[in-house]
Amino acid sequence: MSERIFLSTFVVKVLDRNKHEQILSRFNETEDFFNTFCQFTEEIFVHMERQADLSNTSTLHLTLDAPAIVNSAERRIYGFFSSGVSGEKFIIRDIFTNETELEVEPDIHGSFRELFFYLVVPRDRHIGYLILQRKSKFGIKTNLKRSLNRYIRDRGFLNYSVEINNLLNSQVYERMMQLGSLKKIDFIKRKIPNSAEEYLNNNGNTYNTNGTLRVSISTNSGLSDFWKNFVGRHFRNHNDNTRIEIGGDDGALDEMEFELELSGKKKTFHVVNHQRTQPDIDVTSNLDFENNEPTIASLIRESQSLIDDMLEVRLNHV
Repeated sequence: MSERIFLSTFVVKVLDRNKHEQILSRFNETEDFFNTFCQFTEEIFVHMERQADLSNTSTLHLTLDAPAIVNSAERRIYGFFSSGVSGEKFIIRDIFTNETELEVEPDIHGSFRELFFYLVVPRDRHIGYLILQRKSKFGIKTNLKRSLNRYIRDRGFLNYSVEINNLLNSQVYERMMQLGSLKKIDFIKRKIPNSAEEYLNNNGNTYNTNGTLRVSISTNSGLSDFWKNFVGRHFRNHNDNTRIEIGGDDGALDEMEFELELSGKKKTFHVVNHQRTQPDIDVTSNLDFENNEPTIASLIRESQSLIDDMLEVRLNHV
């Protein structure tokens, strides 16, 4: 297995010019967003989507290497987006022989990654549920949102826009805290001691050197209820962007991070900077692999599980 597999959870909405949420299965009175999204994937499979990145220094590409799989009866579609970037000239070498394999030209070559997606659009509701794979800090949300909105505009729906928002709310945290286990806590300071002796014999002295000091406690079996209550109390009560006081002359922390696990899914939460808590879930241990790649059947299973179980969404009740 070459890398951890993360799936990120989002809600999809269609808004009118006044920012009013539309019924997805009949926005603009007769249009069904599920069909629109399916047609969008068909379009970019044939004609690759291209647009400048936000800094206008590179070109982003979006396509599919194979048509998406559509289940109209269950109103779900899934497959793999191929997301790429071009605009930089460099050389690809064989790392064992140091021989040049390819001289990458910015106008004709791009670097692409396949990312799994899974979308469910309930009928007669305002939101759909979207799962996107993330790879090594490489995501697709912004590129997909911009591409979808351009596609909708090109079809003449100038009064509507698509929103793709993180689906990470208190419901996720509460469920994982109540039913899951606490695997790890990181205590973080933005100052470091000048020596190991100073660290081991602090005696109330404040560290003054810039840097990051991270102290971790972890266990495979799960930390005790004492530690669960400890991080839970700070997570619920902490004021944003202020240091965490935990006692002692130098007890203040700049951040506390903790990892919860439920049904094989792992999630890291941040006490001080709540906004850093991203909507991705580590599902690696729940997937089946062939040739070091997750099977599509297990990706589908975990995606639906994220919608049904983790987020407590029942599609036949929404």
